[in-house]
Amino acid sequence: MMLKINGLTLSVGEREALLPVRVASLLGLPEEAVAGLSVIRRSIDARRSRPPRFVYLVTVRIPDGMSYCIDRTLAGVTVTEEQETPHTGQTGPSSAGFPAPDRRPVIVGCGPAGLFAALTLVRKGIPVLLLERGKTVSERLVDVRSFWEQGVLDPESHVHFGEGGAGTFSDGKLTSRIKNPYTGWVKRVMVDMGAPADILVDARPHIGTDRLREVVVNLRNRLIEMGCEVRFGARVTDYIIRRGRLVGIVVNDADEIPTDHLVLATGQSAEDTYVRLAERGVALTPKPFAMGLRVEHPQEIIDRIQYGRWAGHPDLPPADYVLTASVKAPDRSVYSFCMCPGGVVIGCSDREGGVITNGMSRFRRDSPYANSAVVVNVRIEDLGGEGPLAGLTFRRHWEERAFA
Repeated sequence: MMLKINGLTLSVGEREALLPVRVASLLGLPEEAVAGLSVIRRSIDARRSRPPRFVYLVTVRIPDGMSYCIDRTLAGVTVTEEQETPHTGQTGPSSAGFPAPDRRPVIVGCGPAGLFAALTLVRKGIPVLLLERGKTVSERLVDVRSFWEQGVLDPESHVHFGEGGAGTFSDGKLTSRIKNPYTGWVKRVMVDMGAPADILVDARPHIGTDRLREVVVNLRNRLIEMGCEVRFGARVTDYIIRRGRLVGIVVNDADEIPTDHLVLATGQSAEDTYVRLAERGVALTPKPFAMGLRVEHPQEIIDRIQYGRWAGHPDLPPADYVLTASVKAPDRSVYSFCMCPGGVVIGCSDREGGVITNGMSRFRRDSPYANSAVVVNVRIEDLGGEGPLAGLTFRRHWEERAFA
């Protein structure tokens, strides 16, 4: 019989080897009756009303037919009986009912969306062409360091463009605010490609820029082994549309590639992509977004605020935070976003004369500083322009004002 137990806790300094003992005590069973304990989720409860503690969701097996009696004195702990069936989405998305097209699909963009779109198709035996306007990870590192250290910006190879997308130079968070059935599959793929196994159980998983670079390269090589062709330095400059249907694309203003299945995984910085789509009559819809700035603080201060006298304990990771506020007049929401413990603020401009920043950290999050974006919601009526591309103009205006 499989049981799912939620709310088990360990104090700071206690080891996970104690979990089977806690489960046996909770169920009123001998420890040897508890087998196959698996940690599904691990989080930190750092509320100020109590010392920090680790909270676990686990599954265990006990002999079929064995009765158990839950210790009701343990508040907040729930026990449910589970069917031993594979987790939904464990094998990734299916392309059942998606026949192989006559012309191979083209995916534009080698960030997470593009890489996993390619993986989804090649796993089903569908050959794919993956195009990336930027460079490989190793080549990007040279260009990005040149920008940070010497101020030399390559418009086609920077923090936003290139293998792995903008996430290659980030905290490497794996955050999903929706209950997608394939979240676990994505994490398992990343672990197979070299990501730390902790991401499978941590409530707020992150890979770190140092480990993410390895993951991205390994995933690219795996795609090639499975029949995907990857081309770098390949910028899509036009779309061939006949009688309202896509029949091909143009790369680098020269090469025509026939295709009738195109996935645009271009990210938010490829403004020329959206301009050309609008010129070709593709329907685009503006949407609200958020913008703001980065703030930085000593990590030690955040640790003391969140952990109190336990700050600095070796079992506790660098603390993070989430801040929100609503302003009635004007009607705005201000909130922290993409908080980066133990990281650095980086410049990630994608063109001359503009300022863009982001937060980046290594897996160990061992920088003495923390940083976070503080952003405000921007509504469509704030953009002051007409058409679906007004948001790009609005954003560019403030990036240039920050530069000046």
